[in-house]
Amino acid sequence: MGARVTAWFGQGCFGLDGVTFQPGPEWQAAFEEAARAEAQARRSGDDAALGAALYLSGVALNRLGRSQEALAALLEAVAFLPPEDREAQARAWQEAAGAQWNLACDSEAQEFLALALNLAQEAGAEALEVQLLEDLAQAHSEQGDHAAALQALRGSLASRHRPGRALHTVVRLAQVTLRAFTADPARYAAALADAETHLRDALAQVRSGREDRLAGEGYAALARLLLCRHDPDGAHDAAWRALALLRQGGDTRGALQVLPDLARAQLALGLAAQALAEVRAALTLNPDTRLPDEHAALHLAACDACEALGDHAGALAHHRAYHALDARRRDRLARERTQAAQARVGLHATREEARLHRQRSEELDRLVQDRTAQLARSQRAVIDLLASCAEFRDAPLGPHTRWVGDAAQAVALALGSPPADAAQLGLAAQLHDVGKIGIPDAILLKDGPLLPDEWARMAAHTTLGAQLLSQPGAADGGPLLQLAAQIALTHHECWDGSGYPSGLAGPAIPLGGRVVRVVDTFDALVSERPYKPGWAPERALAYLESHAGTLFDPAIVRVFLTLHERGGLPERR
Repeated sequence: MGARVTAWFGQGCFGLDGVTFQPGPEWQAAFEEAARAEAQARRSGDDAALGAALYLSGVALNRLGRSQEALAALLEAVAFLPPEDREAQARAWQEAAGAQWNLACDSEAQEFLALALNLAQEAGAEALEVQLLEDLAQAHSEQGDHAAALQALRGSLASRHRPGRALHTVVRLAQVTLRAFTADPARYAAALADAETHLRDALAQVRSGREDRLAGEGYAALARLLLCRHDPDGAHDAAWRALALLRQGGDTRGALQVLPDLARAQLALGLAAQALAEVRAALTLNPDTRLPDEHAALHLAACDACEALGDHAGALAHHRAYHALDARRRDRLARERTQAAQARVGLHATREEARLHRQRSEELDRLVQDRTAQLARSQRAVIDLLASCAEFRDAPLGPHTRWVGDAAQAVALALGSPPADAAQLGLAAQLHDVGKIGIPDAILLKDGPLLPDEWARMAAHTTLGAQLLSQPGAADGGPLLQLAAQIALTHHECWDGSGYPSGLAGPAIPLGGRVVRVVDTFDALVSERPYKPGWAPERALAYLESHAGTLFDPAIVRVFLTLHERGGLPERR
């Protein structure tokens, strides 16, 4: 979740206005102080003080990377803060949106921000309203809704009065417009020109001094914008100004982020040797262990400069360094996706426990009925949540997982399983490939055969999926998630013992794993993938039949063939 904290808090979102917060002793101390204030407020019964303490506790927990705990504290804070204090309520919802974002609950984060914006407008808190408009813009931009992001930022800009604050919004407007232009140049060309005008006007009004760093960000955005508009002279001048201001403001990271754009402008102006010297100097002075993403961009710029100078060996060396850093970034993102999914499962389990705690005083029969219904909904929500994680990584996987689940249910019924058990197996089967959220894109989406070490990483999705579904919190999902973990682990085992990861054979393979082995293989064969065309159904059925007794349980293959012949399998979409 750390990368998401940087993405929001490092850009001044959720009310932090450009201040970068890192987990540290000061936030631990703040949390401990808030915890003491909370305990005192609970003893005294002072609801307003309790709400304020819970809010401060949530802020500190967010900065410490403990976003699930932060969210729980902030939602409780909302219940105790005075209802008439709309601004305090808005700030609590704003901070809770940050926690939701860090937990990868993007749509919930947007909902919380919209609620906070309404409260700020009711309170007449114009400064907070502007912050929230910018937060919403950033949320829309992160999710690719550039039109909504630009609309929110223009609304924020209309509310700005002081030059420094206007520049803050204009810089965000330029950054979001650059994203939009990169995604759709034809549609956003006019918006790019408009952003340049706003940026130049705002920079012309800024005084030196305390606003140097923000002005540096403005010139950095202008440099990139001018590169997009094919103006290397203007980009070169803006990048130099940005470097000077950011260094003066002590923003080393921001200065490193400007250097690749300066190098591109220099290359366009025929100054390749100067570009290479400056980029290499930056690489030498700043260790890449702390700023790997910035170093990757610098290596890419150095590669282009070497190519322009005819230094092909140097270009190759920088290109290799770039790819090594990029691989580290992809691995980090894969770990963060897994951690976010685990956190969301744990959050759901926590909410369910709280709901049951509030209902313990109700009539026992009603409690049992409510719990059963809620558990069924919760299980389906967890299934949809985790399956959507895999679908996000690989779009064709969405219909694949749903069809495998429906087909597995049909096969289980035909084998004689009770309807409730067959339905549970079908739901659990949808998570058979959830471990693929931890496989790097370079392997998962590779257009061609995998190398041996890549194949080993891909095969690890079985154990990774089982581990994810067996985490504390996930295990509270009951028999359904336990069955899903079992299927995720065993759906590549083979009847003759030649499968993986454990080499199980025959009836030692759990029924769910054997069923999914057959239906998953059939769907994979008939589906088109980046590395192969889809097979005709007849050819896929013949493959199942010819490997019954070796790769597949022969009884399950017979049932599957019969269902296919009779039209008893779900329709593939």
